[in-house]
Amino acid sequence: MKIAQFSNLKKLSTKQQGFSLVELMVATAISIIVLLAASSTFLTTYKLKEEVKTRISYEQDVRNAANVIRSDMRQLGDFSCMNPPTTNQLDSIFVGAFTASNNKQYLSTDLNYNTGVTPVTGSKPLVLTYINDKKANNVLSAQCKTNIQKIDENVSGAVYIVGRTSFDSNPGFYRINYNNKVWSAPQLVVSNVTGVKYDFFYDAHDAKNCPSNQNSATNSTTLDPKISYKTDLDFNFDQPPVLIRTTLTIKPNGANNNSSNTTLNYEINAFVQHGEVCVSREV
Repeated sequence: MKIAQFSNLKKLSTKQQGFSLVELMVATAISIIVLLAASSTFLTTYKLKEEVKTRISYEQDVRNAANVIRSDMRQLGDFSCMNPPTTNQLDSIFVGAFTASNNKQYLSTDLNYNTGVTPVTGSKPLVLTYINDKKANNVLSAQCKTNIQKIDENVSGAVYIVGRTSFDSNPGFYRINYNNKVWSAPQLVVSNVTGVKYDFFYDAHDAKNCPSNQNSATNSTTLDPKISYKTDLDFNFDQPPVLIRTTLTIKPNGANNNSSNTTLNYEINAFVQHGEVCVSREV
């Protein structure tokens, strides 16, 4: 009887034994490996998510910038039916921007005015000029072909520049507006822009002899393409460019953040409404 009880106690004691130290160490090691793998996957996924989120945010900013730039480009050189101002008259407002006497494009990459933005090295401003809406909406037919009076009041402009302000040490893409003799404060269009490049595309046709192919079947005129690409403004052309390409170089993490050297380039193509030399028309 005692032997049977001892045997039962021995079996019970064996069943109540816990894990050995080796088993605990192995289980702990496996748990750590699993946690590290899960953490690594989570961090990688989170990082990718943040990068995608940042890129989407900048793409939205660039789309907004494209809308603003294209709106300005459509107005470039538009002085209604009135005689446009001379370069000397424009220089009275946009200091140093129109010093070239052969600049008939009302467009410049020079400006000696303190806009409140300190340009980054190698960044040039882009200056656009046109008649302001208030004047354009009140021009009478009798005023057509007359000179614009009160140039500083009736001419508007926009300046685009990449640089820093006293409020932000990171460079950005800024727009400064001029209207009714007042300069606006710099408006940040896209943040963390480290550089900008402009390309200009001119219609190289002779305005007096625009080439065309007559299609007798449709009785329509098709113009031969003749585009001249320039990296700088070419004042040998009397008309503004037909298209201006703006390339923004963006560093999403900020120019002062050395942890990442990733940069993104975005191109914005804007057609200029008053840049045409040859216009295709139905006959």
